[in-house]
Amino acid sequence: MLLGIHDQFRAASAQLMRFVAQANAPATERLFAQLANVLHHHHHAEEDMLFPLVHRRTGVAPAQLQTDHDEMTAAISQVERALDASHGVGEAITAFHDILIAHLDREEALVMQVLLEVPPDELWA
Repeated sequence: MLLGIHDQFRAASAQLMRFVAQANAPATERLFAQLANVLHHHHHAEEDMLFPLVHRRTGVAPAQLQTDHDEMTAAISQVERALDASHGVGEAITAFHDILIAHLDREEALVMQVLLEVPPDELWA
């Protein structure tokens, strides 16, 4: 499931980049609002459930992933400010996109191996 939602985030972010290139402000605003909302809830779920699991299984807290979430929250705020001002949207979306993709790559590299090794009953405990 994690890879599936991450693929959807990548696709939505790529579509945002296309909307920006097309100067399609209404579509950019709609898609970004939806993506930001889903990311907000997704990150809270990861921080509450997934990151503690990674810490228990590896003995190492995924500090970089938490830092990534904080950076993404700041990037989301920057995009929202740019959209409100109708200025700098392309730069803000590009920065958001770059942070998101780098984070997804890092998270998958760390978390997927842990998830593959966890017995199913521990995942749902």
